[in-house]
Amino acid sequence: MNVDIPASVASKLNELCVDARHPGYVCIKNDRAVQFGGDLARYGIETIDTEKPIGDQIDYLESLLPLNGESLNIPCLQTEENVYADLFLFPCEQGDCVLFLDATQYAHRMFDYQQNTNELTLLRRRQAHLISEIEHNRNHLLTVLNQLRLVTTIINELGQIDFLSESGARFFGLDTKGVVGQHWRQALPIKGDDAQRLEALLHQAPDTRERLQVHAEANHGRTFAFDVDVQDDPHHPDKRIIYMYDVSEIFNLRQLLSEKSSFHDILGQSRSMMQVFETIRDIAKVDATVLIQGETGTGKELVANALHYESHRRDNPFIVVNSAGLSDSLINSQLFGHTKGAFTDAVADQLGFFEAAAGGTILLDEIGDIPLNTQTRILRALEQKEIIRVGETKPRKIDVRILAATHKDLDAEVKNGTFRLDLLYRIRVARVHLPALRERSEDIPWLVQSFIEKTRASTGKDIENIDESAMRALMDYEWPGNVRELKNAISYAAIHCKETHLRLTDLPPEIRTSLAGGDTPKRPTQHSVEDEKERILKALEMSGGQRGDAAKLLGIGRATLYRRMKECMIDPASLPKRANWK
Repeated sequence: MNVDIPASVASKLNELCVDARHPGYVCIKNDRAVQFGGDLARYGIETIDTEKPIGDQIDYLESLLPLNGESLNIPCLQTEENVYADLFLFPCEQGDCVLFLDATQYAHRMFDYQQNTNELTLLRRRQAHLISEIEHNRNHLLTVLNQLRLVTTIINELGQIDFLSESGARFFGLDTKGVVGQHWRQALPIKGDDAQRLEALLHQAPDTRERLQVHAEANHGRTFAFDVDVQDDPHHPDKRIIYMYDVSEIFNLRQLLSEKSSFHDILGQSRSMMQVFETIRDIAKVDATVLIQGETGTGKELVANALHYESHRRDNPFIVVNSAGLSDSLINSQLFGHTKGAFTDAVADQLGFFEAAAGGTILLDEIGDIPLNTQTRILRALEQKEIIRVGETKPRKIDVRILAATHKDLDAEVKNGTFRLDLLYRIRVARVHLPALRERSEDIPWLVQSFIEKTRASTGKDIENIDESAMRALMDYEWPGNVRELKNAISYAAIHCKETHLRLTDLPPEIRTSLAGGDTPKRPTQHSVEDEKERILKALEMSGGQRGDAAKLLGIGRATLYRRMKECMIDPASLPKRANWK
């Protein structure tokens, strides 16, 4: 202090705060003279003559006077030196006194607090605005989602529904609030195998989940098809979000397309195949004998299968007889049966194929390869509806529809004397001609995609499609083995494929050669006998003598292999050093 502190000032200091920092005072006497004391310089007040009347520098103080005997407190007054002070004005012995106490730190803290408070208020306003926007966007998103054909369901770790979108309520006729707390199996109309597959999907790891297709029958009776995705709830990992995309229209269109493009596993979209489907439906209604003609691999057995299952005999046996695979010595016994003792190995009575097919249908595949003497007995079966077992003389009545299939020109066979004309007339009461694949090349892309889907399931490879160069090669190829060869070619390509698309390099070499400008593949009948024989022997060797596997390697059917072995005079019994022929 510059001077002694008057008793009244000291008393006031004790009253306010014993630790008051940098106190200063101005005592304004009744005669307007001033007395200074303490650290007034801190507050920008000069300690001039103590008896000089009050000047301009403390005009502010003069404006506060007189106090009229009452104290006055002015907190946080900012001086010219940017120092903050608390001013206490109170009466003293000789007049009035103004006491200065340093409040700079307190003011700074108050200003910081005020600033923080303002910032917090601003943040709260921003937060409230964001919450409002989020709520608006949420409502907008829900509105959009509910307008989409998408059902969203959230289920907890117990399988109970926590949320069902309004679109789900519309689809299934449910109450969005009423289903909360129910187990999804109880609430959602997904039943049977679909429910089991969805249950398994819910418990799979996220990186192993795949899209699932299910069907759901709503309360109002309509059945919907959904593609289902399952995701973890990002905020609650124990919960699952089920997204169900309505694909009913697509499913129905695909089903309609599939129905139009296939018929009992016979595939085709071309006009010629549509005519085949129509012919099959017409012929199936009557019980007439049918001759099915077409090249190797065109699907003659599939046509016979369709004729049987479209007919009134569908619940009775359908037996396919591979005529080319029957030995000349046993063919009559196998077709018509035999009695015990009829020949050396006849140790018991045996039904033939005609009796075994009672009430049903029998297909004589490759009927053009049946010997003439057997053709006579078949003609009797057709005309008299009866057969005679080998070793018997008494005829037996039969009730069977006879279908015949061949790749040969039977008119030419009749001229050559290898086929009976009267039998030809009897078996071709109704006819189905199957076009070669090269005659309906517009079906190839669709067939390829269908075979890719089937191959994907059997090989486990994620093959999606085929590239342009590979498809061009398939379109340019002559396909002597027709649809069967195409199917085997796709299987071959799938085995060699290392990507998601089949490429030209994945295709069999004979197809790649045709695209590269090599000789166009010749049909089997154009091969020389020696070349054909060598190909068959090589296939038999590679397959270990298994004729079915050898036929697959050659891209032909088992019956065709038997026929070609006969044409090439290949007798398995004459090849003892090879594998065990079967």
